[in-house]
Amino acid sequence: MYLKLEAAPTITTPEPSELVKASQYLMTLFKNGVIPLQELERRARGAERLKEACSSTPFYTERAKKDPDYWHKFYAGMVNW
Repeated sequence: MYLKLEAAPTITTPEPSELVKASQYLMTLFKNGVIPLQELERRARGAERLKEACSSTPFYTERAKKDPDYWHKFYAGMVNW
């Protein structure tokens, strides 16, 4: 005669990739919910491509040495990369 209650399904949130976790800047955006995770993943991959393409230029290399998240911020300012 007892009513059997089932546990409510839990909602799991997807975990960010290692590329996103490696960036304090992107993780701050993720934790604050400013940008969806899918967009952060896209930005992380884009920043890697940008780094590969531009890291041979001394101007960009010097800036990246000063700011660990330089490539992510630089990519965010790009229009069509």
